[in-house]
Amino acid sequence: MGMITAQRARQGLAAAAITGLVVVPLTLMTGARMLRRLGHWLEPAGSHRLHPPSAQQQPKPSQTPAEDFVGQLTPSWQASSLGNPALGRYPLCWQTLPRTPWDLAIHDGQLYVGLGNSSNDGLTANAGPVPLFAYDIATDHWKQAATLPEEEISRFSTRGSELWIAGADARGSWRWGNLYRRSSADGQWRQERLLPQFIHVHDLAWHGNELVVVGNVPDAVATGPKQERHGSALGRASDGGGHWLVHRLNGWRATALLPVDDQLFAVQALPGPAQRRWLSAGERLQAFTAVQQWLPDGSWRPRPDLTAAVLLPGINAPGMRSVWMERATPSGQAVAWIASIGPWKSERPQRAAFLASRFSPAAPDVQQVALPSGEQAMDLYPTEEGWLLLSSEKLASGQWLNRIRAITVSGLMKGEQMPSPKPWVSFETPAAAWSLAGDRQRLFVGLGHPPFQQEPSPNHCPAGAKLSGTVLEFRLR
Repeated sequence: MGMITAQRARQGLAAAAITGLVVVPLTLMTGARMLRRLGHWLEPAGSHRLHPPSAQQQPKPSQTPAEDFVGQLTPSWQASSLGNPALGRYPLCWQTLPRTPWDLAIHDGQLYVGLGNSSNDGLTANAGPVPLFAYDIATDHWKQAATLPEEEISRFSTRGSELWIAGADARGSWRWGNLYRRSSADGQWRQERLLPQFIHVHDLAWHGNELVVVGNVPDAVATGPKQERHGSALGRASDGGGHWLVHRLNGWRATALLPVDDQLFAVQALPGPAQRRWLSAGERLQAFTAVQQWLPDGSWRPRPDLTAAVLLPGINAPGMRSVWMERATPSGQAVAWIASIGPWKSERPQRAAFLASRFSPAAPDVQQVALPSGEQAMDLYPTEEGWLLLSSEKLASGQWLNRIRAITVSGLMKGEQMPSPKPWVSFETPAAAWSLAGDRQRLFVGLGHPPFQQEPSPNHCPAGAKLSGTVLEFRLR
């Protein structure tokens, strides 16, 4: 009996010792998590300079000759490859999504490239911190201008001598959202971490003296489970971004700002079946309005008359499909945008381009750019006459047929039905064309991941995957 008691006592002491060894680290880990959360909550707003990486970290992209993979080019044009700077950061063949140049921008003689992947799913989910690469057009030289604490750079915006980036998916806490800006005056990139609680910033624009942003915050509504309260928000600042007023909405994400006829409109993502169920469960669907109009007093007015059918003419079942409107590109008094439209019954998802000259309640003027079936609208770039539209179409051969069309504002402003624009430049590549910048004499195009397709697996690298991230230059002969 005594032996059994002593043995059990020894086992108890051993168990207590083991438990202590386990509990102490767990307690320390819990305390560390609490300290991190407290630090995030107490994090002050601020503006910080972003320093470029060292010379050893600068990109050294190899330049595969364009004639090796660019075919069927319009005879009056010639193509050259500027290389693939993204391979240094995302070197594996299957990392096609984070290598994709989501947007291009020309500023102070530099061509800037937006990379990354902000998705929470997939092999390359949350691919930050993301490098900001710039190509010096005069010297034919790539550099990394900065490293952004974001998962993705999806949109550049230019205003005068400044280039801005909306913080699509900030790394770190949700206490503050990010904007980034570069001024020609000092050539420095700065992180403006001043937006209250913006998890995502999808677009920014200036209206009068106001800087306006759209995106997503964690506390859009006050009811329901805490993890389900995130949703759309609009922010405005009259001091260039120092102090913000935030307007919360019932939707999931606010995605685009549409400046039309000296007025400004904010658009939310249109809900498909899954999002409609989510909004309905949170008692948000009944009050959901896709479009808000800016008023002179700084408030926002819902525009229930601007329905999905008005915003997406020519699309079947527009009010039932998920739609993400993006790349809002003004030209004069008109605006163009691209809508990424979810599937419906037998119809596959598609990317379509739309133009608008007015959103008046009595007679809104919105038109779809007529493209052949299977051709995806990929990017828009403003010109003095209107826009350049980049599209990409998957061919039976596996190649992508890419086209650039010139669209003019004049016919749209007259209220005329826009004819289907003829391609101005066309070419074939093994990877889809995603982004466009330039003018009628010199164009830059970024190749990336095929739209609406899953990431390749590490065990299989399809043809053209390694070209994701490549930037091409086209010149008139």
